[in-house]
Amino acid sequence: MPLRARLTAIFGALVLAPDTMLLRLSAFESSSEWLGSWGIVFYRAWGRLVFIPLMYILANRGRPHAYLDAVRALGAKRLWRGAALYMVQNVAFIVAASMTYIASVLSIVATGPLCSALFSRLLLEERVPTHTWLASLACVGWVLLIFADALDSGGETRHVVGTSVALLVPVGTGAYWTFCKANPDADMVPALSTSGLLGQALALAVVFTADERSGDAHGRAAPLVPVTDDGGVAVTALVFQCVLVAAAFMFLTIGAKDVPSAEVSLYLLMELPLATLLVWWATGETPPWQVFVGAAGLLCTMGVESWIGITESRRESAAEKAAVVDEIHAVVDESRGSEQP
Repeated sequence: MPLRARLTAIFGALVLAPDTMLLRLSAFESSSEWLGSWGIVFYRAWGRLVFIPLMYILANRGRPHAYLDAVRALGAKRLWRGAALYMVQNVAFIVAASMTYIASVLSIVATGPLCSALFSRLLLEERVPTHTWLASLACVGWVLLIFADALDSGGETRHVVGTSVALLVPVGTGAYWTFCKANPDADMVPALSTSGLLGQALALAVVFTADERSGDAHGRAAPLVPVTDDGGVAVTALVFQCVLVAAAFMFLTIGAKDVPSAEVSLYLLMELPLATLLVWWATGETPPWQVFVGAAGLLCTMGVESWIGITESRRESAAEKAAVVDEIHAVVDESRGSEQP
């Protein structure tokens, strides 16, 4: 496996770590957390639409037609299907993270590889190892513990809504990566960028059809206008998360071509503790004990599951190499025997 691909995937995971901290610092001229989350959806969609093509061109030695060539090679059907699947998990993540604890959302998101395995079993008829089924059952228990905290959150319906929406993230992620696996010859980077168009359209539809009573105390619903009386923190956070998220997923998509999915999943687990610490440092957000226990359980479960997957993948690769070597030796021995008088 190329070291460059592994380092690319690790770099993408590290770049993604400050994402939720920047999301928390993005405030809008509306006190509605629901509408504010759609403001973030709108601007991050712009980030994917603008920055991904630029970074893709730079990564291909500045050739202006590189991105257009990738779009034509992908084709309209795969482009829009991939964009729609990515948009589902992206929108669900932003809305969920805006409504409830970051640690809760990231813990649930960490179960994405299990959903990918289940989708691969149902749609691609791939074999799902026993340890993956066991990990799935364990993760259901940890997620229920996190959900129990949302139900006991003192009547705050936003935690229930946020945790419920977060369940869509691993489902959407699993569907997206299964779609990528079903099209191994396709470069899915243009689909990431095109999902920005769908995200913008959906965000505008929600914002402009929202009831004005969901706005602030003065009846104003302005979720597309960042606050300006915070010293520029909100605007800076919006700009940085648009750039960092676009770069992170581009690096992850590129690195995932040559790195086993279980190993990529292991890299992404770094976001759970790092992002939770960054959010705590920036905003002082401290989840209840149920969230910490559930997050720790999910992190350990997924870590063990990913490590077992990596070990099995390496063992199978070594067995295949040994079989090829044995076959070569058998052919050589047979040729030598035929040469003898």
